[in-house]
Amino acid sequence: MNIFKTKFRITWSETDALAVMHFSNYFRLCERAEEEFSNIMGFSFDGSVMFPRVKAFCEYKFPLKYNDYAVVELEIKEIGKGHITYRYNIYNETEKRDAAYCEITVASIDKNFKPIPIPNKYIERLEKFINGQ
Repeated sequence: MNIFKTKFRITWSETDALAVMHFSNYFRLCERAEEEFSNIMGFSFDGSVMFPRVKAFCEYKFPLKYNDYAVVELEIKEIGKGHITYRYNIYNETEKRDAAYCEITVASIDKNFKPIPIPNKYIERLEKFINGQ
């Protein structure tokens, strides 16, 4: 299985008064990684298909703090007819420790918010990524 990897610095606005990243911002890291992944994959979100989040899970292991560097690894756990589940491993590079493990499932819908199958152009690119092509 192929893994997409990216790195982010934890900013002041992502932290609380103790300079620890707020728990909800782990999902923001996941979304930022997904955005980077989508750009590299050449996905254009023209409004004909949308991918809202329908399920999210995160297990927190070690905090990220202001100015820490987080390495986010994204892999595709599952591609269904109308959904994709992404798995994220978030590593605190500064402290050399695992920070969190998250999963997010997105559904494929049209502009009228009706479920639709994931378009073939997305499936083909995702499968090539999974197979390392």
